[in-house]
Order: sequence, then structure tokens, then C-alpha cells
Amino acid sequence: MYSINTRAIVLAAGKSSRFKTNKSKLLYSICGQPMILYALKLLKNLGIPTTVVVGYQAEELKELIQKAGIDNVNYVYQESQLGTGNAISITKNSWDQENILIMNGDCPLLTEEIITQMLDGHNNSNASITFLSSHSLNPDGYGRVIRDGKHISIVEDRNLTEEQRFVTLINSGIYLFRKDFLEENIDKIEIDSVKKEYYLTDLVKMASDQDLKVKTIPVPYDNIRGVNTLEELWAVEQIQRSNFIKYWMTQGVRFELAQNIHMDFDVEIGAGSFIGTGVHLFKGTKVGKNCTINAFCIIEDSIIGDDSYIHSHSVVQASKIGCNTHVGPYARLRKDVILGDNVNIGNFVEIKNSTIGDNSSAKHLTYLGDSIIGKNVNIGAGTITCNYDGVNKHKTEIKDNVFIGSNNTLVAPVVINENAYTAAGSTITKEVPKDSLAIARTRQENKIDYAKKLKAKSKKETDNKDDLSSSKNKEKNAKLNFVGATKTKNMQNL
Repeated sequence: MYSINTRAIVLAAGKSSRFKTNKSKLLYSICGQPMILYALKLLKNLGIPTTVVVGYQAEELKELIQKAGIDNVNYVYQESQLGTGNAISITKNSWDQENILIMNGDCPLLTEEIITQMLDGHNNSNASITFLSSHSLNPDGYGRVIRDGKHISIVEDRNLTEEQRFVTLINSGIYLFRKDFLEENIDKIEIDSVKKEYYLTDLVKMASDQDLKVKTIPVPYDNIRGVNTLEELWAVEQIQRSNFIKYWMTQGVRFELAQNIHMDFDVEIGAGSFIGTGVHLFKGTKVGKNCTINAFCIIEDSIIGDDSYIHSHSVVQASKIGCNTHVGPYARLRKDVILGDNVNIGNFVEIKNSTIGDNSSAKHLTYLGDSIIGKNVNIGAGTITCNYDGVNKHKTEIKDNVFIGSNNTLVAPVVINENAYTAAGSTITKEVPKDSLAIARTRQENKIDYAKKLKAKSKKETDNKDDLSSSKNKEKNAKLNFVGATKTKNMQNL
């Protein structure tokens, strides 16, 4: 914990103009978590009090941070976008620690280990400035770290000479300053003649000119990647997702075609589980041990018990699934579904706001909404609960050991008591007593030999239509012949 001698300042005021979306990049999610929260949670875990410099969409950022439970922060508003030097200078009143850690809000791949290494190296070396650097094969857009003997400086990309453009050592934008150096020099930064902004990087040259110690700590490029375009957002999310998947592989989880799997930051998966191609595991999802999530399933904010099997193309949202339970293929569990153990939900079944007890099943073509279903219940194919009357939703209650026949319509509110049966094709509108058989359909009537009579009648009607059609055709042809004959006779008289 470094809260005793370090305060962090997170820069979050920019307009993110290169995103071209009129939305702060820090509000965009990476693997299910808004970008700004990666930096702030890291600092909170290290016990470092933090000042956030806000500007564009300040209220949206503050609301997001508060909802996430980040309580070790205060805010400073930057009215004009005058560069990083200006952003730091307006935070002077919060410099209450010996060291000031400065970082951008868009560093989602930064780790606690790297910040810890930076803090230790800074304190042990008695440096005035410590900053992270990295080598990049494509350094365009980054400031370069330029060394000339003992002298060190950071030159912004736009100000590089042709020779300096071949330098691949880049500045990360993550700094640790001694407070006393910052207090003495922050107001000495001069405005850039081209961009009309104040650059914090000028302090590195100032320290070097004063023969003060400037320490650089090299780190992997991926860990300090910034996010300035939607393409970079995509790239960073790919790296972050790969990191999560690699971690769960070490925990005994098998992934099929891992590069096509989406996984959010807080997903948990038990050992022995299998995740199929195209699966999306969204925020809040917990998968038990020895589970199978087959291809192209979408699981969101749900808990799946041990040894369960989610068949392909199924959707599970805000639900809880017990152990040894099967769902799908092509099933949908909407919000607030609870399935017990050994439950079987089959293809083209949709369930919403319902509880289904142990050993029950609904295997085909069924809708169950606002239902309480007991243990050992069979729901026949084509069954639906009619839970909405146009104004209110109503409950259907099916108690233990009930057998619901195929193609049933259960009109809520309705209760079907223990051990009852309902006949296939029934529309159930009233309570069914315990141990009873409910039949609610038109009684079947068989008319002996009626099919023969019907066929004969149909044949006769067809024959009559053919005769009528033939007669009309003859009449039409006769008229044509008469007209033609008359014309011929008249022509002879001429």
C-alpha cells in the first residue's frame, strides 16, 4: 500500500475527437467495464488517493465512477483544453503527498505490478521524475524518449526531426514526480507555439537540464497502450480478452477457437468446463465446474451450476441454473429465471420470471412466463402460459409431480395442484384439484362413413363445375361462328 506518500492524478477531460462519436472514450466499455474504471480500480486496490481531472462529459463520468463504488477520488474541472501541463497545474490544491503519480484515463492494460515496480524504483532511486517507457515497432503518434549522453528529453511526435523519427523508444504518459520538483517547475512550462497547449513532457527536459535524476522504467508495449481511435479500442479489447482467456486456461478451462469467444472482465469459470466457439460470456456470469457451454450461446449476468450443459444457440439472461441441468438448443431464459437441479429445458423453449423445481422438464416449443413450477413436473410440447391480460401480469402455479399434456394453454392466474394431469389440447382456466385429470377441449365425435360421403359430394361438385365450364365454352364458340358466317354471307351479296 502506497497511500502514505503518493497521490494519483488521472487525466479524463479530453473530448476524444479522434473517436468521431461525440462521446468521451473513457465511457466506452472494454470487456464489459468502462475504460476509466480500469485505472481507478487499480489505484483503489493500491490504496492511492486520486484526483480526477474532468472536462468533457464531466457529469457522466462522475456518475459512472460513483455508481462503481470508487470512493477514494475527488474531482477538478478543466474548463479549457490547454494540454496536460495545464491539467496538472489546476490540481495543485490536491498535492498532499510526497509523490504525485500522473496517468491518463485510457490505460486499461496497465497492471498493479507495474505501478508497484514504478513506485519502488522511484523511491529507491531518489529520482525527481520517473516515467514508464516502451519500444514500439510502430511509434507514430507517440512522443519519443531522446537521449543525448546523460541528457534526456521527450519530444512530441509533431516536433520530431527526421533522424528522431527512427527512435522506437516511446513515452507512456505515466509519470511519478516528487512534489517539490513539481511545485517549483509546473508554472515554468511554456505554451507550444503550434498547438497552443502546455505539455507536461517539458518537465523531463527541465529536470535533465538541472542535473536532477530522471528514471525510466521499460515495460511491455501492450501494458501502456493508449486508446485514441475506435480501431485502437478494438485492439486493446482483443488483448484484454485474450489475457482473461489465457488465465482461465491455466485454471483448467478449455476453449474451442478461443479467438472467437467474447468474455467480460468479471466472468468466472470452474475447472473442467468447456466453452464452445462463438460463445459470449457477459458481465456477471459465473459458470460452475465441468460445464459445457456449446457453440454460439449468449450468457449474461447468470449463474450456471456444476455439470450443466447449455446447448448451442441458447440465450441466458439474468438467470440461475442448477447443477446437472440441460438448456437448449435454441432456448431462451429471460430475466429472473431459476432452474433447479436435473432440469431439462429443450429446443425453442422461452422462459421468463419463473422458477422450475428439480427434475422437471419442458422439452419442446413452450412459453413459460411468471410461473412457479414444482419438482418432477412435465410440461408437454406446445404449452404456453397466458400471463398477460392486456393490463397486468398474472402467475401460473404448477405444483409437484404434475403432468401437463401437449398443446396446453394455461390462462393465468391459475393453480394446478399436486399429482394432477391435464389432457393434451386443453385450455385450463380454473384451478385443477390434487390428483385430478383436467380436460378442457371440445369432445371428439366420430361420424361413421362420413368421409366417403364427403368425398362423393366433393366429386359431384367438381363434375358439375366441369360441365358448366364446358357448356360456357361451347356457347362462346357458337357465337363466334355465327358472327363469322353472317359476315361471309354479306360479303357474297356484295
